[in-house]
Amino acid sequence: MNLRHLRTFVTIAETGSFRAAAQRLYLTQSAVSMQMKALEEALNAELFDRGSRPPVLSAHGRSLLDRARDLVDQADEFQRAAAGGEDLFGTLTLGVIPSATTTILPAALAQLRDRHPGMQVRVEGGLSAGLEDHVAIGTIDAAVVTEPARLPAGLQALTVYEEPLLLAVPKETEGTDPRILLETMPFIRFNRGTGVGRIIETVLQARGIQANEMMELDSIEAILMMVSRGLGAAVVPERSLTGALRDTVVTHRFTGDDARRRVGLIVRRRQAAAPLVKALHAALTEGARET
Repeated sequence: MNLRHLRTFVTIAETGSFRAAAQRLYLTQSAVSMQMKALEEALNAELFDRGSRPPVLSAHGRSLLDRARDLVDQADEFQRAAAGGEDLFGTLTLGVIPSATTTILPAALAQLRDRHPGMQVRVEGGLSAGLEDHVAIGTIDAAVVTEPARLPAGLQALTVYEEPLLLAVPKETEGTDPRILLETMPFIRFNRGTGVGRIIETVLQARGIQANEMMELDSIEAILMMVSRGLGAAVVPERSLTGALRDTVVTHRFTGDDARRRVGLIVRRRQAAAPLVKALHAALTEGARET
């Protein structure tokens, strides 16, 4: 069994196709196909369903994927140890929700670049629910998301930070009671299909607030721009109030401890203690403190 073939197998699972894996590995598509045929012969197992176009992982292939990842990760760690260095080597594919890309992520990536130049992080944007699914099936290694109340089996959340949800209203708005303001002003809602959108809905339901809903958007920056223009009120995470946006609205806190969200690094449980994952989580946590 060839370690290079296992690495290619894992890359196909991560990228979703032989063609995309070939591009990432700088190989021809025929070379990738030959490697997978050789791996299947060595294992005496069918790893792909070639009745599909393009071929997809078979049920047996999916069952072996985590073990293949473990072997590749262990080989990378062995290579690092054999070189006698303390630095980390390897690549992680990271999914990130929009709010994290403008807050904690830049500082975290800069720290990793300076401290672990042999470590690479590929970044893909997305929304919480979709990113969790991608981690679960292995197309990405980890994701920074709003932590859900429950995770799919096999996933683990490593909390990065926690923050309150705030009611944001236009400047010079009279009153401070969130219930009255949300029931009398137009409500600009954050997409209920997202992690923070679901938490906001739970907060409103727990208080029996019948919001006067007028818009539903999936960009916190767009929502705050609407509020700043006097078009309504919104419930937003505290860290979204960055830069000039903070000075364009007025915020009020909810009573109770439930109006909060946690942002975490979602990984497959088997990978939670991997050196690259630990380094990424540490950098994100420090980045959160900086911002």
